Amino acid sequence: MNFLKRLNYKLYKFQRFFVVILFFLLLIIAFLQVFLRLFFRGGIESADSIIRYLVLWIGFLGASLATYKNRHINIDVASQFFKKLNKRLVSLIVFTISFAISILFLVAAVIFIINEFGSSNKITFIPVWIFELVLPLSFLFITLTFLQKFIESIVYFRKGQ
Repeated sequence: MNFLKRLNYKLYKFQRFFVVILFFLLLIIAFLQVFLRLFFRGGIESADSIIRYLVLWIGFLGASLATYKNRHINIDVASQFFKKLNKRLVSLIVFTISFAISILFLVAAVIFIINEFGSSNKITFIPVWIFELVLPLSFLFITLTFLQKFIESIVYFRKGQ
């Protein structure tokens, strides 16, 4: 359990740093693209595609960061629907379902990347599937976070029994 907490924390710190770097890179490329188009009637080849993928990376890694900090979109239907049940049990059910769904998304993202291996699409000289690796990576980070919360809810539930 402590290993998973430390791992998630280190991944959180890395993601936070990486998102800042990606955001600055996004700003620089976008500024250069606008500047070159305005003053030199040209631009950076494939800059628009690179910007699109940078936004994808920032968005998915941001979702992973939000999940770690428990600031993700929360659907509070479970606590309203199960008002009479034990709060610890509801927490266990919610984290079990969240963990299971994140595993499904992780598997779907891995299958998507495997299918993209066969594609010959490239941005400049880089295969597109490399830019799309954020999908399984972010879902892996989210799954690890929900695994930690799932285990914590089991421990919390057992203490209450």
